[in-house]
Amino acid sequence: MRPVAERILDAFQLTRLSLAFGAVCELWLVTLLTRADPRYVHLPVYHMPLWKALICTGVVSVGLFAFAASLNDLLDIRHDKRFSPDRPLAAGRIRTSSAALLSFGALMAAVICASALGEPALVLTVGVAAAVMFYDVVGKHIPSLGIVTIGLAHAANMFIPNWSLAFTLPVWWSMSHAVAIAASVHRYEDKRPYFGTKRILSLVAAWLFWSIVLLGGGVMMARDSAGGYWPQVAHGDEVIGAGPIGIIWPVLALVAFLLLVRAKVAGSRGPVGSEKLRRYGAMWQAVYAAAWLMAAGLRAEALGMAVLAVAGLVAMTLLKEINGLSGRPISWR
Repeated sequence: MRPVAERILDAFQLTRLSLAFGAVCELWLVTLLTRADPRYVHLPVYHMPLWKALICTGVVSVGLFAFAASLNDLLDIRHDKRFSPDRPLAAGRIRTSSAALLSFGALMAAVICASALGEPALVLTVGVAAAVMFYDVVGKHIPSLGIVTIGLAHAANMFIPNWSLAFTLPVWWSMSHAVAIAASVHRYEDKRPYFGTKRILSLVAAWLFWSIVLLGGGVMMARDSAGGYWPQVAHGDEVIGAGPIGIIWPVLALVAFLLLVRAKVAGSRGPVGSEKLRRYGAMWQAVYAAAWLMAAGLRAEALGMAVLAVAGLVAMTLLKEINGLSGRPISWR
């Protein structure tokens, strides 16, 4: 019988949980923004104890991420046996039935926790799961469609704690980041079908369309709530509207990410370059979350998120090194 530690590492490899931290921080960002804004007093997450709200949203995010990763490997098992034989399913280290049970269990955990956030949150969670299935079955074979689907899944994921969020700029930012990372990974891995001019134009057109929907929808919701587009942060009995000048923080985070990518990824091609893009791209969502909290005037929350971002980077690095010591090939990392 294989050691428990090896089986746990295989489960981590199957679900790619080392990359889920950024998705968790996306939901925690919206949760913290919602709890600080009295316009959202009607939402369940506004009244929950903070620890309960963070646990529920964290489980939703991790559950959806694990479901997506394990389902992808289940559907790609024949492909992986030929091109990625070190993957746990392809290598036979995890049985297909066990992977299917893990995938279903992760989805059920997400659904159960989403139900505590309200019926719309439950519907959105099921919608994100449906988008994941659509991507795995159809979208990944049509690059422009699949890449936009990845971005929309990230955006829909962020609306789970607050489906009436008016401040949609962070959601658009996260969607755009996910689209850029997915497109870059497709290029670095030299995937087929190749990106031609028509596919690039169709991708840009789809991104522009959903950008207008997201940002325009936020403006309309802000008008309906008569509270302004930017967050209205409550300090005791006083409500202070954050100013648009706060956009400088996310911009600085973006510049830092571009410099990091240039230093770490430049010159890398194939699996090595794409793995670095995925890893740093996923981790940087936590940095963006801290930046948006600063932009909203939530300095204490921003500091906490920044500490989490550093801890997440350390944990991600340790997981990578632990798996390296296990003798596994570097390609899956």
